[in-house]
Amino acid sequence: MATKNNTYDTFAQSVGKSDRLSLETSEVWHKDYKKADKAEQAEWVKEWRVNYLIGNLGINASQADRILSQTRDERKAEHQKAYKRANSQFVYHIVRPVQSGVSKQSKVTVDKVVELFEQLSKAEQAKFLRIIK
Repeated sequence: MATKNNTYDTFAQSVGKSDRLSLETSEVWHKDYKKADKAEQAEWVKEWRVNYLIGNLGINASQADRILSQTRDERKAEHQKAYKRANSQFVYHIVRPVQSGVSKQSKVTVDKVVELFEQLSKAEQAKFLRIIK
């Protein structure tokens, strides 16, 4: 049991170290992203998704483009999960979470609300619509 715990502990430490190092490494892209205009930022997201899927799913660029051209409901479950991870990792590494204690108001556009709504599952969409009625 001690060997299993040591391996588990070592694994957790390695993941933590990897997270720290990758966040430090991505700092340069975070700064460049923040300087970009909205159209450029949209390209950053698109390029990230394609390359994340290539790396995560072990596929080529045309396969990644095909997956991204599908709607959420058309994608295989594995592909949708990878898509969500890609978005999550993009926010974590490139956009960067807002520091706790720092209040930043942002203007939310209708387009952004629609984009976020479309990313929800059908059940989540139904729940959201029940709540706002």
